[in-house]
Amino acid sequence: LILYSMMKKTPALFDLHHQVLEAWCALRRTLGIPVPVWSFDYHTDTMAAFRNALPPPESGAWQQPEMVDFALKTLRHDEHFDWALRAGMVSEIHLLSFYAPPEAPAHPAIKVYPAPGFPEQNEALNQPEMFRPFAAGFLSSEFIHRAFGDDLPPPDEPYILDIDCDAVLCAAALDLSKLELFGTLAAKAALVTISRENDWVKLLKLPGENLSGGETAEKLCRIIDFFAKKI
Repeated sequence: LILYSMMKKTPALFDLHHQVLEAWCALRRTLGIPVPVWSFDYHTDTMAAFRNALPPPESGAWQQPEMVDFALKTLRHDEHFDWALRAGMVSEIHLLSFYAPPEAPAHPAIKVYPAPGFPEQNEALNQPEMFRPFAAGFLSSEFIHRAFGDDLPPPDEPYILDIDCDAVLCAAALDLSKLELFGTLAAKAALVTISRENDWVKLLKLPGENLSGGETAEKLCRIIDFFAKKI
């Protein structure tokens, strides 16, 4: 675990996506206010956190270590988004995903941005070469502008940038020449959280790609450091 450093802007790295709650909670304590999250993910479920025998948290639950620990042990399927909002840990969540979940988000402060123009999911899985150009551009400046439009983070307010490594399906997605906006967003964020999700990276990566969640996370850290030095 690499904890967030306000001085070095070091991303916080985790094995599983819901474990980012640990770093989000630490930032909530540091800033004293909840901040919005911009998240990149292959597929986001946005389920209610209390579907799996976890009671709905009251606002302020982020201040109770036992509640946070229980959430870290219990949550799955991206339920941490709903939990973080209900607990007062973050203020809103903007999710850029290859594919939007079929059901409406569990919390009204979750906004999902389906990737515009992408093939239908079964087509992408069955014809990966057709999907490759879309996967290669998922983090590109052009794509992020098209997806978020006017909903990009405000330049002078704190926010969290969150990346699930299963959103990186091919090495071409990490082409530094196309990542100016992504890198700038990460470098200016109050906190960057990265989840390795090795099993999902292995399952979803495109044919011929030699990716792991750990390697992808390391490359993302180097990209973020590169743009941080430019600002």
